[in-house]
Parts: sequence; C-alpha cells; structure tokens
Amino acid sequence: MLQKPLVASLWLCSLLSAQTPSALVDFVEAHCITCHGGDTVKGKLDLRQPADSEAAELWRWQRLRDRVHSGEMPPPDQERIPAAARHAFAAAVDDHVRRQVPRLPVDPGRTTLRRLSRRQWANCVRDLFGIAADTGAFPADDLGYGFDTVGSALTFSTLHLEKYLAAAAAVAAEVFDGVDPARPARQRFEAVGMPVLDGSGVVKNGESVTFTTNAVVGQVVVLPRDGIYRLRLSVGADQAGTEPAKLVLRLDGRELDTIDIEHTRPRPVLLTLPMAAGQRAFEIAFVNDHYEPQHPDPKQRDRNLRLELFEVEGPLDARPVPSERAWLGQLPAAATAEARLRQLAAALLPRVWRRPVADEETARMVGAALQDGGPSPRAERYLLTAALLSPHFLFRVEAPPAGAVAGSVVALTPTQLASRLSFFLWASTPDPQLMQAAAAGRLTGGGLSSEVDRLLADPRAESLATEFAAQWFELASLADRTPDPARFPGFDDRLRASMRRQTELLFWTVLRENLDVRRLLDADFTYVDVTLAGFLGWPAPAGPGFERVQLAPERRERGGLLGHPSVHAITSNPTRTSPVKRGKWILENLLGQAPPPPPPGNDSLANEAAVDSGKSFREQLALHRERSACAVCHVRMDAIGFALENYDAIGRRRERDAGGVIDSRAELPDGTRLAGVADLVQVIARDPAFVRTVVHKLFVYANGRELLPADRLRLGLAIERQLAGGVVTLRDLLLVVVLDDAFMKVRIEVER
Repeated sequence: MLQKPLVASLWLCSLLSAQTPSALVDFVEAHCITCHGGDTVKGKLDLRQPADSEAAELWRWQRLRDRVHSGEMPPPDQERIPAAARHAFAAAVDDHVRRQVPRLPVDPGRTTLRRLSRRQWANCVRDLFGIAADTGAFPADDLGYGFDTVGSALTFSTLHLEKYLAAAAAVAAEVFDGVDPARPARQRFEAVGMPVLDGSGVVKNGESVTFTTNAVVGQVVVLPRDGIYRLRLSVGADQAGTEPAKLVLRLDGRELDTIDIEHTRPRPVLLTLPMAAGQRAFEIAFVNDHYEPQHPDPKQRDRNLRLELFEVEGPLDARPVPSERAWLGQLPAAATAEARLRQLAAALLPRVWRRPVADEETARMVGAALQDGGPSPRAERYLLTAALLSPHFLFRVEAPPAGAVAGSVVALTPTQLASRLSFFLWASTPDPQLMQAAAAGRLTGGGLSSEVDRLLADPRAESLATEFAAQWFELASLADRTPDPARFPGFDDRLRASMRRQTELLFWTVLRENLDVRRLLDADFTYVDVTLAGFLGWPAPAGPGFERVQLAPERRERGGLLGHPSVHAITSNPTRTSPVKRGKWILENLLGQAPPPPPPGNDSLANEAAVDSGKSFREQLALHRERSACAVCHVRMDAIGFALENYDAIGRRRERDAGGVIDSRAELPDGTRLAGVADLVQVIARDPAFVRTVVHKLFVYANGRELLPADRLRLGLAIERQLAGGVVTLRDLLLVVVLDDAFMKVRIEVER
C-alpha cells in the first residue's frame, strides 16, 4: 500500500485543485489505490492521473461513490468495506459534489447539426399540411446512444436527397393540385384511339368505333385526387332482337353499371360517382350481341354498339381541407399570380423553416419558382418542393447571432428554443401558438412552463411514448426477435405489436396522469388487447382495442416494466432466457450503469451448447464469475437477471423449466437478497439512480448528444432537489431537462 505523502503528491494536481476533503483521499488510499494507482492499473482507471477538467474530476468521484456504495467495489476477491464506511464515503462525496458543482463554468456542450429523422419528417408534414406521408422508402436512421435524435449518428447521403425530392414533390402535388371544382378538368378520349382489350369485332371507322360482336375496349386514366367524377360516353346502337344493346362499364375490373343503349345516333350517357386518386383502368364492353341474318326486316338482323367518345370530368366536389392547412385558404386575394406567389412564400417559408425569413430569401425562392416552376399551380408546387428540400427544413439549423464570438455561450433565440421544445415533446415542428409565444418573448420563467404544459396536453405529446420511450426501452428490437417456434409457439407479428403497445401505453399513462415516474416500475394497472389477453391467459377485453386493467395483488408484477413480455422477449435468446442480457438491460436502461464490454476471451460460457435449463445455466454462470476479469460485473448483473427467471423467453409466467423448479433467488453485492422480480422492483425504485437515468435518457433524446461530466453533475443536483419533494413526475423531469443550460443555451463554434 502506498504511503499517504506519496498519495497526496500523486493527487496534488487534481484532488487539491477541487478542494477535496482529506477524508476522501484517505478512503481512496485505504481501499482503492492498490488496484487503481499501483504498478497494475485495473479497469483503465488510474487514480494517479489528474482528470482533464474539474468537472471530470468531480464526475470521477461520483463514479467511485456509486461503485463503492453498490458494493461492486472492491471486487469479491478483495477485502470487503464495512457498510458504515461505504455509506460515510458516499455521503462525503455527495457533500463535496454538492458544494463544487455550482462553481463549474457554464458549458452547454457541442451538438452536431441534426437532420430530421424519418418520423420527425413525417410528423412535420402531417402538422404543416395534414398529409400522412409514407417515409418507408427513406434510408433507416442510425442510433446514437440509443436514440435517432443524435446529430453525430444521423448521416446524410445522395440516397436521402433522392428520396426527399420524391416525397417533397408528392406533398406539393397534393397541397397544390390545381383542381378547381368550379371549372373541373375534362379528360377526353376518342374511341378510335382506345386499345381493344377483348374481341376481334371492333371496327374503327372515321370518328367512332363499332362493336360488331361482344368486345371490350379500355382506357387508363390518371385521377388527381379522391373525389366525385362524372363519366360521359357518347354512344349509340343498331337495335335488333327483343332487347336494347347493353353496355357494361367497369373500373379496375369491377362492374360499375350496365346501361341500356336504346337510341341509334350517338348521344351522351352520364354516370357520376366517387373515385380514388391514381391510375385507374376503365373498360367499356358490349355484352349482348345479336345476329339474325335471315330476319325479314333488315333492321332487325344485326345488333351493334357504336362509341365515339369517353370523357372523365372532375373532380366536381370541393375537397375537404385539413385543418392543418386551412391557413392557405385564408391568404388575402392577390391581383396577379406573381403577387399571389409572393404572399404564399411569405406565409409558407417561416412555417416550413421554423424561423423568421428575410425578404431577400423570399424573393430568391419566388424568383426561382417563377422561372423554373412555370405558371400556377406549377410555381406553387415548385416553391413548396424547394422549401421542403432546403437544409432549413431538413436540418435543425441553429445559426449563431451576428457578431457572436467563438467559444462564447449565448442563449438560444426564442424561435430556436421553440423548435427545440416542440421536437423534444412532439417530435415535430412548432405550431403557430408556440411561435407566437416565442415572438412575444413568453418562453421564459412561468411562460415557458405554461407552454410545456400546453404541449404535453396535446395528443402529439404521445410521441414521448412512441418515440422516446420506445427507443429507451429498445422496443424496436422486438421485430428482430425470432424465438424457437417449437419451444415458444404463437410469437408472431400481432403479438409483437401488442407487446410494444402495452409498454408504450404504460409510459403514456404515467406521463398523462402525472404519476410518480417510479410507477413505470410498480404500476398496479396494465393494458391488454385481445391478442395480449389470450397470450397471458386473461379474459379478453370487450372491445377490439386496448383496455386498461386494474391488477389484483397476485398479478401486480405484470404492471411495471419488469413484468412486461416486451422486456422479457428483447432480453432473451431464441431458445432460452438470458439472465446476463436481462441484467445488462436493467443496469444500462434503468440504472444508467452499463457494464463495460467483456475482456477478450471472456464473452461466452465454457459450454453454451449444454445449457438447457435454469439450473445448468446457474452452474455455468457461477463458474464464469470465478474468472477475476468477469466477477466485478457479473456478480451484480447475474443476480439482477436471475430475479426475472420466472418469465420465459417470450414473457410467459413459469414455475418450472427443464431443470425443475425455477430458482429466482439472488443476492446483490451489497448483501441485499432478492426472492424474485417483486424484490428487484423495490430495490430499483428506491435507488436514486433510476430517476437519474430517466433524466439522462431524456437529456440525450432532447439535446442530441451524449452527456458530459458537467452535465451529469449539474443534472444530479437538480434530481436531488426533485427527490427531496417526494413524488417525482415525468413532467418534473422534462422540466429539469428543458430548464438546463444545455437545452437553453448554445456554445458558439464559429465567429460571425
């Protein structure tokens, strides 16, 4: 063991600069320096070396505190530290951090320019124009630190640009379709130009076509949108026999009507009906040919059908305008098409680009639309397509203010803050009310809290469940799970979707009802639909959707995350459960203590193929933990995972497996004994690390970057204050992130 004077000299640069209490240095000398400062440095932690900054040094103390307090350090093969000493050390570190963190300089960190994710792109188009855009053709978004909002992970390629162009053009064509019901478009097709689909008795003569036998002609028509259309046929017939000539009109192979043609000279025949947009195939068929060459009256010998024209007129109805783009119809009347385009650009660009737009920018876009887009509505489509292809839409640009000095820290502009807020809480663009609040300077103090509450009350806030929580809990990986169908029958896409939705609804309810965030772990309710109820062996709900179920005490385990089949499935192997994966998932996602990758050669069991029961798996993991390189992480990770062993690889409750009765007992490094999942839930719920982890996940999702040591320390103090109040809601934690310097401010990288 090193002598105290030597320890002090080794730590002089780092510890004393942070005014570290001597009691902490003494503790490290007594219990840590042998492994983390002697000739052998374990875990890549050399306590002799100063940290890069005071914040990093304080964060190193915090990490030491957490590992010691949890009992993970010293490792099992070293002398254990008495509980009283561990608790005293933790309290001393807490006090030291509490005093030093407020002294740290403000640094909001650096966020890489963020591209919109596929979901954000679709949400923006939905909220701007009321269009449900299909982004399935967009390249998949990469994840950074578990989320698709991290700028450094969101790549951009020529393929992105190609898909964005096609999608933007489709949106523009739907918004500005150029259809005026007062002057409906008419598509006219001469019969002599229509292809014959069936029958050889079609004679083209002059301006008409004569069907001398049963036959079919067709025409493909492109309809601009869903709506009411009028079909007009100019048709006549040579009558013979006891019935008039019959014409059958079909659409995409489906019969629309059978029409008796009783007149000889071609006359208009009209049919009005609703039709869907797109490429539609019409067929015109003569179906009751009659030929009697010996009839005494020559006019009764041959029945033929004559067709001159086929027209499609419409749409005739006024299209319902989604409320999201009602503002387009409220623009004042303009004297000329160019003036109309200027008005449109002045109203459109600030909404699409989420910021004020300079007059010269508007003029440039209008000029391009007039030159390259052509007359209305092509110019309007060009304008919107170009706006949606602009970096100001595709990226969340936060331009620094004029005169900003590199390295300085400045507050975001109100519109930049509004954009951050809406993408955080809605995964979408700000609405007009939020932008008005920003323009009026109301995104401060109580005004900011009020806007947060308004956004959370909006249905769009459910994106926090379907985007944030789904990524936090890794629910997307359900789609990749392929449990052995012989061992786990019934695991199909419908069950996957139901499992995912159950977990999303838990998060959404805890948020919407302002429940304590720890109810995510021990909720006394859950949600089931017919599929999930059948899987669990519970009564089916009355309706087709999800129904909230209040849980009886014997089913209480099913309420929180650790009772959800989604979690059990994503943390298992195809043929069996995996306590290691389950323990790792909980440490990483619920406690923020992800274990490091295993050392080379220690990432598998000695005889993985022989594992076919919980009993044999316990035995092999016990041997695995005997390796000193594995014991530090696996002692805690395995214990946590074994507490979930009463749930199989797809989340069915079980009491036995191939090895006999399931043993879900375990002991944590600090001596806490677990009898199963209920005990584990209580341990996690009592641990401040859970609430801290929720905030850390929200921080990464909101700010688009990893946490720096200063972030962790600063947030730690805010969380401590929240926990002191008792109940901590998700709203409370969202506000912790929103009011944090990293969300409200920006560090200038380049001078302007």
